[in-house]
Amino acid sequence: MKLKLMTKSSEKLKETLSLISHVRKFVVLKFTPSELSVILINGQAVKLEPQVWCKLPVSELFQSCEIQSVRDNTILMEINIDLLVQTLKNFDKANSEGLNIRLQRTDTSGAKGTSTTTGRTASLALFYSNLNINANVVNHTFRIPVKILRDAQDMLHEPTHSDLGLIMRLPNEFVTMFKRLEKFKKVPSSESVTIRASRRNGGFLGFILEESGKFKVTISWNDKLEVHKPTTTENDSLRETLRNGPSQLGENEKDITSDIDEIEVNVKLKDWQLASKIVGRCRTVILYIGERECSLHCLLDDTDDVEIVYFITGSRITH
Repeated sequence: MKLKLMTKSSEKLKETLSLISHVRKFVVLKFTPSELSVILINGQAVKLEPQVWCKLPVSELFQSCEIQSVRDNTILMEINIDLLVQTLKNFDKANSEGLNIRLQRTDTSGAKGTSTTTGRTASLALFYSNLNINANVVNHTFRIPVKILRDAQDMLHEPTHSDLGLIMRLPNEFVTMFKRLEKFKKVPSSESVTIRASRRNGGFLGFILEESGKFKVTISWNDKLEVHKPTTTENDSLRETLRNGPSQLGENEKDITSDIDEIEVNVKLKDWQLASKIVGRCRTVILYIGERECSLHCLLDDTDDVEIVYFITGSRITH
């Protein structure tokens, strides 16, 4: 197993990790020769907690890349996301010409500062050089303990939607909706929120906060939204929509057998609000609402290099 990388800029990786670091302490990095996947998932509660799946092209991130593994040249590891983000910030501040990244094994005695008691028997070493005020070369090396996930490749699968629903592109100003929900929620009563979407009357998206017998507040987006029926729930198709815009779906809706014009899903308010940082930063955001789940499919900037997908499991609303 070998992992050797070099980059002159860690900006996109650092920003992607910074946007999701508040969701969970540890993250899974999946390296292949073509793609780096950053996965946030709770293995003990896969269907109960949000998942985040980020995809970044290796060719755009790294100037040189060497990945070797008996498992189809795929390497998966679990790492503390805060330690990794801080190291990337240190590199940016150093004004160095290049960051080298290596996967290093450790022996059973715990060499290289890794912990064998927690199963973290390797480290991701990041090192770079810069000049100090006296024009002397200073070498920096950071080793972050990692846990190699040898069997996770067959168990980690990006979620797919189990049913057809509605899809819409959210405007850049939509981040204000998270602030309004935070303002009107009742603590600790508002543990969930109902998200309602409709294709009728120019499109509707609303969020319902309620406590039985006490209050009911509906916060809706007032401007027009293009709400469509997706042609399929497959993630690859949703990615194509993400890049080309959902308006193209209007031409194909006559071929869709689903008769859904309005849909609701109930999710944990905390899970929805965790997405505010991602939605507020990303250039393109498409919301998908099904009867049992919803997801936010996002592109970080105009290059389309960084894709972030935030999945939330919900429960169907019955009347």
